[in-house]
Amino acid sequence: MAASLHFLFVVIKSAILAVVYTFFGGLLLALFLKLKKQYTGFKWYKVFAAHKVVFILLLIFSFTYYGNHGLGDESHIPLGHGEVMSESDTFAYFVPKDKAEQINVQTFRVKGDNLCMSVDSGYKVYNLKTKVFINFSNEPMYNKLAAAKELPLAGDLKDFRSQYDEYWSGWRFWLLP
Repeated sequence: MAASLHFLFVVIKSAILAVVYTFFGGLLLALFLKLKKQYTGFKWYKVFAAHKVVFILLLIFSFTYYGNHGLGDESHIPLGHGEVMSESDTFAYFVPKDKAEQINVQTFRVKGDNLCMSVDSGYKVYNLKTKVFINFSNEPMYNKLAAAKELPLAGDLKDFRSQYDEYWSGWRFWLLP
């Protein structure tokens, strides 16, 4: 039910954004044609006919890697190199691409190509580019490597919700579906 309502919200938001984008796009096109002195009875209904195309493109974008923030209780943050951190019912998890294992994550940070995370069994560093894990059984071992490689220390790791709010707020919230 929550996913259905969220999908409805995405559809409505995409429709509203499409109206705004086509209006301003048409306005810019009309101004450009006037400056070029080629303005010959510009028809606004043609601009709003483009609304359908823009709406469909925004809706498609909302389900791509960079636009998918999840539906309902499922939330996603793109990390880079096709990898995604997800959360379902307040439990964050990471599923490496092309692997069948799901890692329950308490806190994490991304620095460069490295995903640093605290998990139930200790700490892990996952290189998003090379797809290699480094496991640590305790905090001092992790902090030693983190300091040497200029990665976030254990105390600097953040929970999923705060990073989700930071990533998807601001211009992404207002300008993307």
